[in-house]
Amino acid sequence: MIRETPFYKFVSAVHIVFFSSLLCSLTICLSGTILLFPAIGASFYIGRDIIYKKLDISDSIVKTYFVYLKASMKLLRFFSVNTIIVLNIICMVIMANSGHYTYSVICLVITALLLSFMFYIAGYHTFVNEKINLTEVVISMFTKVHLLIMIFIVMILCVMFFSGTLATILALCGSLIIFVLEIPIFIQMIHLQKLTGRLDNDDQFAYLVNIK
Repeated sequence: MIRETPFYKFVSAVHIVFFSSLLCSLTICLSGTILLFPAIGASFYIGRDIIYKKLDISDSIVKTYFVYLKASMKLLRFFSVNTIIVLNIICMVIMANSGHYTYSVICLVITALLLSFMFYIAGYHTFVNEKINLTEVVISMFTKVHLLIMIFIVMILCVMFFSGTLATILALCGSLIIFVLEIPIFIQMIHLQKLTGRLDNDDQFAYLVNIK
């Protein structure tokens, strides 16, 4: 059975990462970052299917992506977060170029926090409830503080070292980074569901609440 060979699994993984990354990047660029939130949401849905082993590689990843992009359009209600991120990045660059490094660092920190918040909103939408409760999103961020710090550091590094080269890398395999970041967020969402009494004990990942 070719589907069970390591080579097939490797090729399938490359296929998923490449096309989902390319589609996500094109969505963000062609929309002028307007669809940044839905694009991340679509990638999270694909990541969820990978986690639960529901993604059928025989289905078109392009079709799957656009189905999930449509399902994530409701995230556009948080477009203001995206706008603030863009404005902070602009201010950060202006302050750095004018020698006001303290203000530039403040803008960097705010941008990284908002990007992290954006990812947690996408995670809540994917794993908990499509009706976003921002209070619960914030609570989920602090269920495992060390995971939040890790995600925050990744955002800091991505903003600090963003360049044409990094943009190319993200266009080709950015979904891999999203999938990796999705794992700790998924763990935190499991803990949130436990705290709110909504965790199904039959869920195959319910055991994660016992991991320190």
